[in-house]
Amino acid sequence: MLFPRRIIWFAIASICLVTFFSGCKTPQPEKTQAAVIPPPPAALPSAPTNAILVPASKPRPPAESADNIASNILAWDAVSKTSRAEPGEDKAEFVFSMTNVSPQLVMIYDTSTTCDCTVAKLPSTPWPVAPGKSGQIQATIDLKGRIGAVTNYVIVFTSKGNKMLTLHAFSPTP
Repeated sequence: MLFPRRIIWFAIASICLVTFFSGCKTPQPEKTQAAVIPPPPAALPSAPTNAILVPASKPRPPAESADNIASNILAWDAVSKTSRAEPGEDKAEFVFSMTNVSPQLVMIYDTSTTCDCTVAKLPSTPWPVAPGKSGQIQATIDLKGRIGAVTNYVIVFTSKGNKMLTLHAFSPTP
């Protein structure tokens, strides 16, 4: 009885996420190559002991893993930000600030965006964030050829789970 409920729940969650992720009509090419990111140094108490396989292309995570990090790991200044472009501007820029509020090191491995018109930048890959330390993730939406509201997402992959950040941009008519 539990198994069919999970299938139904997964289907509903998938439909909801497809609706959210439809902010861009440009399809992303699928790539099958993978890159191996070595584990953090063994001297760190929370370091994983095996290598982590991360796809070389920017993956779209399964619905259940898009936002599953506990709230007591990373404190964000906001998880949703809005930018209103001026006429003639072709980019909307966002900066998300976060602090590691956990007592353990958090590794930020990579980011994924829901559209090829959106780019997210990390200070380094992988990016170790020690307890009490802060940092920023910068994101940009390319607004060329777009008018009106554009909503895209950045998923941040960490050693403690994943976090989904929302980008809302408004591009005025030329």
